[in-house]
Amino acid sequence: MEVQDGFIVGVFNYCDRWCERCAFTSHCRLFADHAEMEAALDPGLKAVVDAAARAEEVEPQPAWMRELIEEINDACKEPLSREEWERIRPRVPPEQAAIDARARDYAVRTYRWLTESDRGLDSTPGSPHDVISWFHFLIAAKINRALTVRPDEDPEDRTTASDSDGSAKVALLAIERSHAAWFELVDRGIVPAGEADPFIADLVWLGEALERVRPDARAFVRPGFDEPEAIAMVLERQGGPR
Repeated sequence: MEVQDGFIVGVFNYCDRWCERCAFTSHCRLFADHAEMEAALDPGLKAVVDAAARAEEVEPQPAWMRELIEEINDACKEPLSREEWERIRPRVPPEQAAIDARARDYAVRTYRWLTESDRGLDSTPGSPHDVISWFHFLIAAKINRALTVRPDEDPEDRTTASDSDGSAKVALLAIERSHAAWFELVDRGIVPAGEADPFIADLVWLGEALERVRPDARAFVRPGFDEPEAIAMVLERQGGPR
């Protein structure tokens, strides 16, 4: 696990975006940047946001970053043609399209169920209803990312495969939590089994299909989340849990 300026590098790449229930927000650069943007929109914090940084806190841009910015600017001056973009556009392989389609279908049907059902479901943080609500679109998004490849992608490239495995792992964990949440609604008599069964069947099918396509997903080590010993060392150096 790599830590820079107190932030775990890449911790936000394979999380569930549920910041309110995350133990790593104080070590997440994305969360900090988002908080800074929110503060910039708060008139009460304008003086703090606009305060000039101390001279020793201002670091010049590294050469590689300046070169990257220049390359991006040059690329924007000559946009790709529609034909060229279609040739290099990342896409889900045809043999895996059914997985992607079923994940999207689960998301849409669950959204309709959530918005149309009127039975006084408990939506307090962490409730089964809350879990289902949070994960239904995230499952589809992470499955799509796990399956999407570039036409020129090397199947032996472990960097790309590793990123796909990480996205697949997040999807699998979200599927498991959603699966348990649907069962809890049934067990508590809040939702009839016949009403929940189609959604549960989708989740079971998606989990099994995704594991066949990404068999190494479970072994993927997410920065921070799957490194308890490294996290304990970071907290110890910083003087205990935060």
